[in-house]
Amino acid sequence: MKITPENKAILLEALEDMMYKLSLQLDELKGGPLDKQRKELTKKQAHVEKLQHQISIA
Repeated sequence: MKITPENKAILLEALEDMMYKLSLQLDELKGGPLDKQRKELTKKQAHVEKLQHQISIA
């Protein structure tokens, strides 16, 4: 996938915002059981981190 410099900045900013929202959601569940919702949010957070890395080195 080829990403232009202008799109790279926008994509990284969007992923950063998404990561912030995921962090807030996970913070609300902190200390609770590792239920389905928390597992899905954690999985999504890891996926976003991977995307951020891939885009930043592109």
